Amino acid sequence: MIRRLTKRYIVNNLDGLNLSSPLRYERYYINNNLRVQKKNEILEKEVLNDKNEVVLKTKIEYLEFERLKAQAYKKIIRDSYLYLDDDKVSIKSYYDDYEGLNRVEVKFDSEEEMRNYQPLSWMGEDITNTSLAFDKDLSKLSKKEFLAILNNYEK
Repeated sequence: MIRRLTKRYIVNNLDGLNLSSPLRYERYYINNNLRVQKKNEILEKEVLNDKNEVVLKTKIEYLEFERLKAQAYKKIIRDSYLYLDDDKVSIKSYYDDYEGLNRVEVKFDSEEEMRNYQPLSWMGEDITNTSLAFDKDLSKLSKKEFLAILNNYEK
Protein backbone atom coordinates (compact mmCIF):
# COMPACT_ATOMS: atom_id res chain seq x y z
CA MET A 1 0.00 0.00 0.00
CA ILE A 2 1.40 3.40 -1.01
CA ARG A 3 0.88 5.85 1.80
CA ARG A 4 -0.26 9.25 0.60
CA LEU A 5 0.56 12.35 2.55
CA THR A 6 -2.28 14.77 3.25
CA LYS A 7 -2.70 18.24 4.72
CA ARG A 8 -6.09 19.48 5.81
CA TYR A 9 -7.44 23.03 5.90
CA ILE A 10 -10.68 24.60 6.94
CA VAL A 11 -12.71 26.69 4.52
CA ASN A 12 -15.68 28.81 5.55
CA ASN A 13 -17.40 29.16 2.19
CA LEU A 14 -17.63 26.93 -0.90
CA ASP A 15 -19.30 29.59 -3.06
CA GLY A 16 -17.55 30.18 -6.36
CA LEU A 17 -15.31 27.11 -6.15
CA ASN A 18 -15.14 24.85 -9.22
CA LEU A 19 -16.43 21.60 -7.64
CA SER A 20 -17.64 18.24 -8.89
CA SER A 21 -21.08 16.92 -8.07
CA PRO A 22 -21.16 15.72 -4.46
CA LEU A 23 -20.71 12.12 -3.36
CA ARG A 24 -22.77 11.52 -0.19
CA TYR A 25 -21.16 9.50 2.61
CA GLU A 26 -23.02 8.15 5.62
CA ARG A 27 -20.46 6.70 8.02
CA TYR A 28 -21.27 4.73 11.15
CA TYR A 29 -18.50 4.09 13.67
CA ILE A 30 -18.86 0.78 15.50
CA ASN A 31 -15.49 1.01 17.32
CA ASN A 32 -12.00 2.46 16.76
CA ASN A 33 -11.19 -0.06 14.05
CA LEU A 34 -14.52 -0.71 12.33
CA ARG A 35 -16.96 1.44 10.43
CA VAL A 36 -19.65 0.87 7.84
CA GLN A 37 -20.61 3.39 5.23
CA LYS A 38 -23.14 4.10 2.56
CA LYS A 39 -21.38 5.89 -0.31
CA ASN A 40 -24.23 7.04 -2.54
CA GLU A 41 -25.88 3.60 -2.85
CA ILE A 42 -22.82 1.40 -2.20
CA LEU A 43 -22.64 -0.29 1.21
CA GLU A 44 -19.17 -1.01 2.60
CA LYS A 45 -17.47 -2.27 5.73
CA GLU A 46 -14.04 -0.83 6.48
CA VAL A 47 -11.44 -2.09 8.93
CA LEU A 48 -9.04 0.63 10.10
CA ASN A 49 -5.61 0.28 11.67
CA ASP A 50 -4.45 2.40 14.60
CA LYS A 51 -3.18 5.08 12.17
CA ASN A 52 -6.76 5.47 10.81
CA GLU A 53 -5.82 3.86 7.48
CA VAL A 54 -8.27 1.50 5.79
CA VAL A 55 -6.65 -1.94 5.76
CA LEU A 56 -9.67 -3.89 4.50
CA LYS A 57 -12.71 -2.68 2.57
CA THR A 58 -15.54 -5.01 1.55
CA LYS A 59 -18.93 -4.48 0.00
CA ILE A 60 -21.72 -5.74 2.22
CA GLU A 61 -25.40 -6.50 1.90
CA TYR A 62 -28.16 -4.30 3.30
CA LEU A 63 -28.97 -6.57 6.27
CA GLU A 64 -25.35 -6.65 7.46
CA PHE A 65 -25.11 -2.88 7.00
CA GLU A 66 -28.25 -2.34 9.09
CA ARG A 67 -27.07 -4.78 11.80
CA LEU A 68 -23.70 -3.05 12.15
CA LYS A 69 -25.20 0.43 11.84
CA ALA A 70 -27.41 -0.36 14.85
CA GLN A 71 -24.23 -0.96 16.91
CA ALA A 72 -22.65 2.37 15.96
CA TYR A 73 -21.72 4.90 18.63
CA LYS A 74 -21.72 7.77 16.08
CA LYS A 75 -22.81 8.66 12.56
CA ILE A 76 -21.19 11.19 10.29
CA ILE A 77 -22.86 12.45 7.15
CA ARG A 78 -20.87 14.45 4.64
CA ASP A 79 -20.63 15.29 0.97
CA SER A 80 -17.31 14.87 -0.78
CA TYR A 81 -16.36 17.09 -3.71
CA LEU A 82 -13.39 17.10 -6.05
CA TYR A 83 -11.88 20.53 -6.68
CA LEU A 84 -11.86 20.56 -10.49
CA ASP A 85 -8.97 23.03 -10.79
CA ASP A 86 -6.50 20.74 -8.95
CA ASP A 87 -6.81 16.95 -8.79
CA LYS A 88 -4.87 16.82 -5.50
CA VAL A 89 -7.62 18.74 -3.68
CA SER A 90 -10.96 17.51 -2.35
CA ILE A 91 -13.48 19.06 0.03
CA LYS A 92 -15.68 17.44 2.65
CA SER A 93 -18.82 19.30 3.74
CA TYR A 94 -20.54 18.04 6.91
CA TYR A 95 -24.13 17.83 8.14
CA ASP A 96 -26.04 17.11 11.37
CA ASP A 97 -23.78 17.27 14.46
CA TYR A 98 -20.89 18.60 12.36
CA GLU A 99 -22.81 21.19 10.33
CA GLY A 100 -20.58 24.12 9.46
CA LEU A 101 -17.39 22.15 8.90
CA ASN A 102 -15.94 22.29 5.40
CA ARG A 103 -12.60 20.51 5.31
CA VAL A 104 -10.16 20.76 2.41
CA GLU A 105 -7.81 17.81 1.88
CA VAL A 106 -4.68 18.17 -0.23
CA LYS A 107 -2.78 14.98 -1.15
CA PHE A 108 0.94 14.92 -1.84
CA ASP A 109 3.33 12.41 -3.39
CA SER A 110 6.33 13.33 -1.23
CA GLU A 111 7.31 14.95 2.05
CA GLU A 112 9.13 17.67 0.11
CA GLU A 113 6.03 18.50 -1.96
CA MET A 114 4.00 18.71 1.24
CA ARG A 115 6.57 20.96 3.00
CA ASN A 116 6.73 23.37 0.06
CA TYR A 117 2.97 23.59 -0.56
CA GLN A 118 1.41 27.04 -0.48
CA PRO A 119 -2.32 26.85 0.32
CA LEU A 120 -4.65 28.43 -2.23
CA SER A 121 -5.98 31.87 -1.36
CA TRP A 122 -9.45 30.57 -0.43
CA MET A 123 -8.13 27.98 2.03
CA GLY A 124 -8.26 28.77 5.73
CA GLU A 125 -6.10 27.56 8.58
CA ASP A 126 -4.26 24.26 8.60
CA ILE A 127 -6.23 21.79 10.77
CA THR A 128 -4.13 18.71 9.96
CA ASN A 129 -3.18 18.09 13.59
CA THR A 130 -6.57 18.82 15.17
CA SER A 131 -9.59 16.67 15.94
CA LEU A 132 -11.31 18.24 12.90
CA ALA A 133 -8.88 16.50 10.51
CA PHE A 134 -10.33 12.96 10.54
CA ASP A 135 -13.85 11.57 10.72
CA LYS A 136 -12.69 9.04 13.33
CA ASP A 137 -11.60 11.89 15.63
CA LEU A 138 -14.74 13.90 14.90
CA SER A 139 -16.83 10.89 15.88
CA LYS A 140 -15.49 11.14 19.43
CA LEU A 141 -16.50 14.77 19.92
CA SER A 142 -19.83 15.80 21.38
CA LYS A 143 -21.67 18.49 19.45
CA LYS A 144 -20.72 21.00 22.15
CA GLU A 145 -17.01 20.06 21.95
CA PHE A 146 -17.12 20.21 18.15
CA LEU A 147 -18.71 23.68 18.11
CA ALA A 148 -16.18 24.99 20.63
CA ILE A 149 -13.31 23.84 18.38
CA LEU A 150 -14.97 25.03 15.16
CA ASN A 151 -15.62 28.47 16.66
CA ASN A 152 -11.84 28.94 16.97
CA TYR A 153 -11.68 28.98 13.16
CA GLU A 154 -14.66 31.19 12.38
CA LYS A 155 -13.87 34.56 10.81
